[in-house]
Amino acid sequence: MKIIKPFFFILVLLVTVNNVTAKIKTTLRFGENGKLKIVQFTDIHFKYNSYKSDSALALMKNAVEAEKPGLVILTGDVVCSDNTKQAWLALAKIFVDSKVPWAVVLGNHDVEYELTNNQIMETVSELPYCVSVTGSKKLSGSGNYIIPVQSADSKETKAILYFLDSHSGLGKESTLGSYDWIKNDQVQWYRNESASMTKKNGGKPYPALAFFHIPLIEYNEVWGKETTVGVKEEDVCSPDINSGMYNAFLESGDVMGMFVGHDHVNNYIGCLHGICLAYGQATGRETYGNIGKGYRVIELYEGQRKFDTWVRIKYNADNEKNLWDPTNKTEKELFVTYPGSFQEKK
Repeated sequence: MKIIKPFFFILVLLVTVNNVTAKIKTTLRFGENGKLKIVQFTDIHFKYNSYKSDSALALMKNAVEAEKPGLVILTGDVVCSDNTKQAWLALAKIFVDSKVPWAVVLGNHDVEYELTNNQIMETVSELPYCVSVTGSKKLSGSGNYIIPVQSADSKETKAILYFLDSHSGLGKESTLGSYDWIKNDQVQWYRNESASMTKKNGGKPYPALAFFHIPLIEYNEVWGKETTVGVKEEDVCSPDINSGMYNAFLESGDVMGMFVGHDHVNNYIGCLHGICLAYGQATGRETYGNIGKGYRVIELYEGQRKFDTWVRIKYNADNEKNLWDPTNKTEKELFVTYPGSFQEKK
């Protein structure tokens, strides 16, 4: 099954300036330094017309200005507010003004307000510099898509980014756990797309990363390993049902790392059989937790199965009785390179 269409490779965006609508072609590519810098914001829980949410916007704006990323990725629970569309527009203004490409996957709380998952994805995908697409309506969820990353000096694809809808909660009456799971048709979609891209690359899998909101159950397995770094202050809130997403990544051989959110006081990163399992750093002040608020940075290398990643804590939590001091975790301790730091000991 072939889902990718030609416009995935050259994304045409409409921007209105002085009442003139102009088409802008945005192609993700590596920089002249051979890297693509990605900033991951997660669990912003943005509320329209809230001072705490406005401070999160300031954090994000400053981060974009300081990091100068080639791509911003929002990994779910982005807008949790009435006036949902206006809230999305207010948040998106950061990326529109900065003219930085940005992508979205939805979280379990995004769909609890005025817009459905399809309506949200349709809204954001039409905004300037957003490289997200709604994806096939034949697949479970909304926002299952891939984005190739081109070489710095040619149109040749050098890496792949996968985006998946990890769905929402199941409700208190459920006997299957608290959270829904990535469905079998999504897993098969990924396998088909991965196989197709690998075939195009002469049988060699592209270096790839995957982004979604709710962690897989395998996140439990990397905590406690000597090479795992970061903070774990709550249980992994994964689905109880294992639908085989990790196994698909492992067997397809392209995904080096997956990046999620959902658990606000976990930011650790570890490796399981050569695949990195990472949390972002919760960004929004509307969220629980006392390990600080910030974001994760990922630098992907052109032509290599390699990336660097680290978290930045920009401010502590509001609970003065239990502040998390970022000086207790230096940037070096939170900085990891794949492969290298994540080679499992035999």
